[in-house]
Amino acid sequence: MIDLKTILTTGIVMISVIIYLLFFYPSKESTTTDLDNEDGYKITPEYAMKLTGNELIPVEYISTNDGDTFRVKVNGKVKRVRLLMIDTPEMNYEEQNPMPYAEEAKEFTSTLLENASKIEILFDIGDETDHYGRLLSYVFVDGVLLQEALIKEGYAGVRFIYEPNNTLEEDLKEIQLVAENKKINIWENENYLQKDGYHPEIIQQ
Repeated sequence: MIDLKTILTTGIVMISVIIYLLFFYPSKESTTTDLDNEDGYKITPEYAMKLTGNELIPVEYISTNDGDTFRVKVNGKVKRVRLLMIDTPEMNYEEQNPMPYAEEAKEFTSTLLENASKIEILFDIGDETDHYGRLLSYVFVDGVLLQEALIKEGYAGVRFIYEPNNTLEEDLKEIQLVAENKKINIWENENYLQKDGYHPEIIQQ
């Protein structure tokens, strides 16, 4: 016959095991996230600097034009920045007719930049400016690559890839594939973003 002490001991052990499984045993999802960093971002400043061979340059945020273009002050001068290798929907200010998700992309970018403690740009190994005089760079906001954040949230696609300013191309494409599979935001409607750009008519049909 099993005595009361054995029953109580067994019960306590089982309860302890259940509590551990419920609150402390890591799930597959959390384990995967930990492979990158606590926020689930993949591309670190150290990784990007190592691949490009360049150093981070601190800048001061001024204003946002759209999801992939904004103004900063660098070395005392106001400059426009164009995020390398991504494209967000156009605001179309002249027509006052923003593309679907353009306003959301702009808001996402401006919110991150406005609330950042530290903003840094990183050039790739090619041209540092385009024919508009804009700085072509990767941008890290408190250690998070802005390009990656926009792609991950489904507000930008990988476009305008020009060698040799494409060091992080494959990394960004891998991140985009996840967003595509989740069908979030710009990927919610098939063929909204095509090789030649965004097609608002797909959504407005």
